[in-house]
Amino acid sequence: MTVSGRDGHLLCAAVMNSCPYPEVEPWNVTFPKPKPEQLPEHKPSSGRTFNVLQLSDWHVDPEYEPGSEAFCDKPICCRPAYTDYTNITQPASLWGEYSCDTPISMLESMLEFIPTVAPNIAFGILTGDVPPHEVWSTLPTTKTQLIQDHSYSLLHQHFDSPELVNTMLYPAVGNHEAAPTNMFPVKTSKIPIENERQYLRLHWLYHSLAQSWRGWLSHHTISHIEQDSASYVARPVAGLKLISLNTNFCYTMNWWLYEHPMEKDPNGILEWLIEQLQESEDKGERAWIIGHIAPGDITCFHDYSNYFQQIVERYSPHVITGQFYGHTHKDEYQVFYRRGENQTAENAISMAYVAPSITPFDEINPGFRMYQVDAETFEVVDSITYVADLDQAPNWLNGPNWHVEYSAREAYNSSTAPLHDTRTPLTPAWWHNVSVSMEEESGVMFDKYWNHRVKSSPYVPECDEECQYTIICGIRAGNSEHRCDYDPDVLFNGGKGRRKPVEEHACGINMMGVKTRRIEQQQQQQNK
Repeated sequence: MTVSGRDGHLLCAAVMNSCPYPEVEPWNVTFPKPKPEQLPEHKPSSGRTFNVLQLSDWHVDPEYEPGSEAFCDKPICCRPAYTDYTNITQPASLWGEYSCDTPISMLESMLEFIPTVAPNIAFGILTGDVPPHEVWSTLPTTKTQLIQDHSYSLLHQHFDSPELVNTMLYPAVGNHEAAPTNMFPVKTSKIPIENERQYLRLHWLYHSLAQSWRGWLSHHTISHIEQDSASYVARPVAGLKLISLNTNFCYTMNWWLYEHPMEKDPNGILEWLIEQLQESEDKGERAWIIGHIAPGDITCFHDYSNYFQQIVERYSPHVITGQFYGHTHKDEYQVFYRRGENQTAENAISMAYVAPSITPFDEINPGFRMYQVDAETFEVVDSITYVADLDQAPNWLNGPNWHVEYSAREAYNSSTAPLHDTRTPLTPAWWHNVSVSMEEESGVMFDKYWNHRVKSSPYVPECDEECQYTIICGIRAGNSEHRCDYDPDVLFNGGKGRRKPVEEHACGINMMGVKTRRIEQQQQQQNK
């Protein structure tokens, strides 16, 4: 890295939040063919739907122990090593705690619950992050690999069984899959040549994932996973291509990406994506993109996000009909707009669904999503979130109380964002109008979103006017440079200043102890 150069400036802005964010380096992405002047006629909704399951941010902790300390001085708790058994402040429940990662008991209860509410799931997606948050202790790599191997073995038991979930699962790779965490080198990375450092190349990870994903992907696809950094394509239903993208090449905490000179398209991931989308356009099929880090996330480089948006605009809405991500642990949505145009319903072109986490870390309820999808257009007709109220764990007699938290159609249908009949899809234009309704009815519509965002956790913080502005801005930021929680090098929007992030990112480098975090949160609330 050239510390005094743009790469050092970018690290200071994107990771430390201590410098203005540098402007995007202009780059016009090239495409094999221009966008057709006459797009294919949009198919009307068929009225027939199928169910798709989305799981995200599994973060299983095999060291979780019921009865251990849930209020410790470490970044995550509920482990024997972090417990003074002579003086326990808060004993961990059998099912989980808000200060800890996910116990296996919680995961098994969720997997057993899913087929009871959706016995006919067309397929599932898992948008990354299987290992726990112990970023300080991921080596040797066999430790991280074993956690993933055992997790996928459990998933196979449920997804491959006719009596249980009984469908295909299509995973994406998260930032916690690597060891050390977040470190995904590119092909040009100058990795030390010593034999004991060969694990840094991540060949072990891609080989391990290829083995763990066998049975859900074809033999031909499996062979590509090791070659293409765990990115792959599948066709789960006729007419729909699923593109699983390794989005860690946009991650601001992937230190390999800062190596000078920084690459515009690390590992050629964007070029590969264009090839896949062009093939789908030529065939007249629709495509979904799945990944871990959404392009509009605060931890995705603005440059990558800008270039990614160019691709989305080129292939939307006639090819790309859905994008699905995780990483934030929150239940969120992001809208893409045409470049250079105002953020209006007419200019909204694509949607990114950011799914809630299964882990309750940090102070949120565990949850997952189910989508109802039109069988012809492959557009999302409804997004339904299921949660378990972890604060009620001491009273559970038969395990977690999994239940529907809300349906997007029911919760956000309003005069500003109307849905005229049950067949109407949740279009990008509709989601934009939902964000408008949050501005107009902040005490009703915004409060709903703010509560749903943390899956109805009892620890939902207050959100003042500035916070609401920043959150709504984030909904409209399919491109991360459109967010409102950073300082740009050049002020725009009439010189309006930018806000600081509303909260710490759950998957960031958060090494603060649970007790310290709680004390700081209490002080912040008192100051308000």
